[in-house]
Amino acid sequence: MNAKKLRLCLPLVAFAAQAPAQSNGPLAGYAGFTVGQAKVDDLCDGFEGSCDDSSLSFRVHGGAELSSFANLELGYRYIDDVEASGVVSGIGVAAAINGHFVDTTLQLGLPESGPFKFYTKAGLMLWRLNYEVAASNGWMTVSEEDDDTGVAFRTGLGMSYQVSDQLRLRADWDLLLNVGDDDE
Repeated sequence: MNAKKLRLCLPLVAFAAQAPAQSNGPLAGYAGFTVGQAKVDDLCDGFEGSCDDSSLSFRVHGGAELSSFANLELGYRYIDDVEASGVVSGIGVAAAINGHFVDTTLQLGLPESGPFKFYTKAGLMLWRLNYEVAASNGWMTVSEEDDDTGVAFRTGLGMSYQVSDQLRLRADWDLLLNVGDDDE
């Protein structure tokens, strides 16, 4: 596992509900929940054991429509365990990593009206990764837990479809850069 740079690529399908009383003016509020799969780009590179570099991810978010083409969004994301295990010099080793992320994101989308909207997004996030590692030689097992925190850049693309005044469906692709990077 290359712990020097952990880059997450998150294809997500999102569902967002908007309040009908606030759906037509500037600063209209909305809230939503996303579920998808996270893939860690370099977790399994060069590893010769069992490695699962993808995991369930969910995000809860809320935002405001600043104009017909710009939204400001705040969110919390959780990524469940990505895991690796194998044998090194006769010793069984296993590792698991999960993450918590709080972000703020600016979305810019077109067209300004109509049921479909295509958008790009960029923002900053605070992240926390939790590490669990265990090693066993058959007689004795040693385990250790640690965590790491930092600030990173996020970007992405998306598309949404206005189903009704109360419901908008979204499909998002997010790229979270330099999460867990030692060079921060």
